[in-house]
Amino acid sequence: MKLPFAFFSKRSIDWKTEILLPYFKNAEKVLDFGCGDLSLARSLKANLKFLDITGVDVVDFSERPKDIKFIVYDGKTLPFKDKFFDTVIVFYVFHHCEDASESFKECARVARKRILFVESVYRHPLEIPFMKIMDWAYNKVKPEAVPLSYQFLSFNEWIKVFSKSEMKIGRSKKINQVFLPSFIPIGISYIFEVSKKS
Repeated sequence: MKLPFAFFSKRSIDWKTEILLPYFKNAEKVLDFGCGDLSLARSLKANLKFLDITGVDVVDFSERPKDIKFIVYDGKTLPFKDKFFDTVIVFYVFHHCEDASESFKECARVARKRILFVESVYRHPLEIPFMKIMDWAYNKVKPEAVPLSYQFLSFNEWIKVFSKSEMKIGRSKKINQVFLPSFIPIGISYIFEVSKKS
């Protein structure tokens, strides 16, 4: 299973990098929350050498680059001080957390300026079973076991999470699901840029 996954993963990482590149113009200290094997962090670093990136995950992936800082954490409290990073990036990770809103709050705590995150949001509750199936199928072929808690929220539920935190929404933009048409009932993906309230 590793070869087809590696091929698909490479194309996916290129797509993820293209989405994030326009959001970075200057040197920043960045946390890649739920970084996995650090392939996204490495791709971002290759394109934006001025970024100082640290990865954190609950899974210690056996295959990951050694030239990017990596920390395993307990899934609840990030081992960093308040406002330790300029930006926290979270790419299709919150739905894997035990509690998406609590994980968001923890990311907000360690972010000095903003959180950039991409998530699939459901448009109707009937989409949730299909989203679970797709999430299971995609992660089943990964070399390492990934937590599957299926914490999918709607767009309005995410807005409520923002309103209860110290963050405010700046930009949100629909993005195409990688390799999939938007009419398939597996939600719709957004990139959210949420910033600290002044």
